[in-house]
Amino acid sequence: MKKSESTTAPNEKNSAQTPKWFFKSLEAFIGQKFDLDVCANKATTKCMEYYSLEEDDQDSLNLPWERVNFCNPPFNNIQPFIEKSIEEAYRGNTTVMLFPDTPETGYSRLAFAVADTVIKMPFRLKFLRPDGSQFTDKNGKQTSPQFSCQIVLITPIGLKLGTRTIYHDFRIGFKD
Repeated sequence: MKKSESTTAPNEKNSAQTPKWFFKSLEAFIGQKFDLDVCANKATTKCMEYYSLEEDDQDSLNLPWERVNFCNPPFNNIQPFIEKSIEEAYRGNTTVMLFPDTPETGYSRLAFAVADTVIKMPFRLKFLRPDGSQFTDKNGKQTSPQFSCQIVLITPIGLKLGTRTIYHDFRIGFKD
């Protein structure tokens, strides 16, 4: 079977934003509000506080993070954000990461080795363009990535205990 090529413009791939409904569902699931969005800009952040490399020259990999962080890293450079999340967990901070469900990659193996919880989802998340509009195919139909994503919680407790993997449908109770 031939794998289809991505129709997403290269300049949009690493700045796609997390849908607001998903972000709110995630906060409800963990029972806390996020203090800091570590990979965002003014248009895409879902938090009051955020770091933006492109707007404010804030390299979140070299800045302190908060108690509860959200991280939708650039998908072409995930590992440094996992490493930073581990560093922050040793400081007592929690990071909730969203990235492709690719267990064969080195970054996934690293995350699984230290994660408190890995959450598998029964759907492909439909990200939004940086301007908030939907990604669509040539026929105008909303599209999603050609891969599933997962949520990985990196916490101080996860550094000491084994990782648990759970399955959760974040769409339940939340509408676009």
